Formats: sequence, C-alpha cells, structure tokens
Amino acid sequence: MQKGSKIFLSLLILCAGLRLAFAESLPYIDKSKIRLAVAPGKQAFGEINLENPTKDARAMRLYLSDWRYLPAADGTKEFVPAGTLANSCAPWMTFSPAEFVLPPFSKQRVSFSVKLPPDASGGYYAALFFETQLGKIGKVDVEREANIDLKIRIATLFYVEAEGTVDRAFEFGDFSLKSQGPGLLMKLGFKNTGNVDITCGGSFYLMSKAGQVVARGEFNDIYTSAGSSGTLQAKWDEAIPQGKYGLVLTLDTNKALLEGFGTRTPPVTKETEVEISSQGQVSEVGQLH
Repeated sequence: MQKGSKIFLSLLILCAGLRLAFAESLPYIDKSKIRLAVAPGKQAFGEINLENPTKDARAMRLYLSDWRYLPAADGTKEFVPAGTLANSCAPWMTFSPAEFVLPPFSKQRVSFSVKLPPDASGGYYAALFFETQLGKIGKVDVEREANIDLKIRIATLFYVEAEGTVDRAFEFGDFSLKSQGPGLLMKLGFKNTGNVDITCGGSFYLMSKAGQVVARGEFNDIYTSAGSSGTLQAKWDEAIPQGKYGLVLTLDTNKALLEGFGTRTPPVTKETEVEISSQGQVSEVGQLH
C-alpha cells in the first residue's frame, strides 16, 4: 500500500474512532420526539432540556431542518434545509437560545413555539438539531499533523398536527404467502392515503382446524408519510405439517402515536385459509379478507 493511501486510511479510522468516542459523551436531550396537536391559527409552546454529563464544556449551535421518511419505509430519514418540503412546520417555529456554551455537568433549557396558519391541514414536520463541534486535533499518528473539525449533532423530531383536520387513512394492498426453505414468507402492501404520518406493524398466527397454533410471528414496522407506501413482511423458519390452516393477521396502525395523543383506532384483523402440501410447501392461499 502506498504512503498516501496509508495516511488516508489512518485518518478514516481515526475519524470513525473519534466519532464513536465523542458520541458517548454527547449532551443528552430529554425529548427525541415531540408530537403536538395545534388548532389552525393557534400557537403551542414547550421546552426541551439539554444536559452535559461530561467534564468538558460543549459549545452548542441550534438550527431547524426539514425531514421525511425515505421510500424504504424502514424508518430511515432524509434531512433537507428548513422550509424545503411542502409539509414543513419549520417556518412557523421559533426557539431560544440559538447558541450557548454548556458548562461541565450542567443543564440548559431550550424553549420553542410553533404557530400554525389558519389554513393549516394535516401533519407538518421539522427537526431541531443540537450541534457541537470537536475542534482541532493535532499530532495524529499518520506521519503528519492534521487538524480535524468534527461536527456532531443530535435532534428532536417534531410531528405537528393541525387539530380537527387530521385524516389518518390507509389501505392494505397485495398479499403474498410463499414457502421459504422449510417455513413461510408473507408480504402485505400498505399505503398511507391520509394527511399525516402512519407507522404500521403487527403480528400473525397460523392455526390448525383443531385450534392449535402452529406458527406465530411479528411483522416489521413500516414508517410512512402522507401518500407514501411500504411493505409489511413476516416469516416463519420452521417446517409446518401438511394440512389446512387459518391464517390471522393483526395489524396496528397506531404505532406512531404516543400514549394519550390523538384518536387511537382498534387494530385491523385480516384472515384467510392456507393449505400446506405433503412436501411442506404452500400449495394454496385464499383471499385475504
């Protein structure tokens, strides 16, 4: 390996190690997610508490950003400049202070407000980032001296609903159940047809005609914004004896909601019949209803 390549690789390893070590001593925020129901034209207020658990002072800078779920619907997010997205609430938000130094073992209260315009409808989203910088690092063991600025940030995500205008609507799409090895793999499409975010998950069980549960499991959680789609998946890894079974899916579309927030609807139950052949393979699947 050439000298330059060794230096570059060593720098990458150093940066990765510094990020990991510094992340362990990041300031702590008491709210990583905030859901608010605010009537159109009205204003809501709140606080976020920041704590520095280390012996080193942290210089903090706060700023807003927009965010959205990525199409994979697995909870990963894309962050873009504040006010970029149509469902951004960042332009309606204020917070204070915007910059401060957090002394060792100290706490800082950050106040925020959000005021919805009179014509607001559905859900709006933003992120408040808390950024601190680990500055110059010298005399690194890569045959030269380097100065590295590492900006580390944590965020509070805001989910703001215009009270009285929320439509938490959805549709289930195509369903498939196939053999996978000795077991089963099932998939169920999901589309968010409402105007707020929905997180959906659930469970399944396979029951014999005699009433014995022979398989059960959990679906992955999917995270959707208004108008987006995802696929629920679940699997069973063990062999299932030949016969006819009843398959029951229990689907929870309230997983994004905090206790006491919003109108919680009951889980959706869907059923069908499944036949397993003498070879242990799925030979017939009824219509899901």
